[in-house]
Amino acid sequence: MPDKSPKTKAELEALLLAELRAVSQCNGVVHVTVVPYDDYRAPATWEVASCNPGTSAPEACERALCEIVCRLQQHFDIAPT
Repeated sequence: MPDKSPKTKAELEALLLAELRAVSQCNGVVHVTVVPYDDYRAPATWEVASCNPGTSAPEACERALCEIVCRLQQHFDIAPT
């Protein structure tokens, strides 16, 4: 597997928001908060701490977010600040 690309917290949040809003039931999402994740046993360096679904269906957004996060964590690491 090639090295993951580093992205800033803001870049990851923007990417997640854009992908979530592209899901039909989640276009009202207001905000996603990404935090660094430093558990050496986990393959990811970041996770989502919170998501405000706004006018979207919370359950649908939660499902979509899980899938998007799993995929993006395989491609991007959070850049050290």
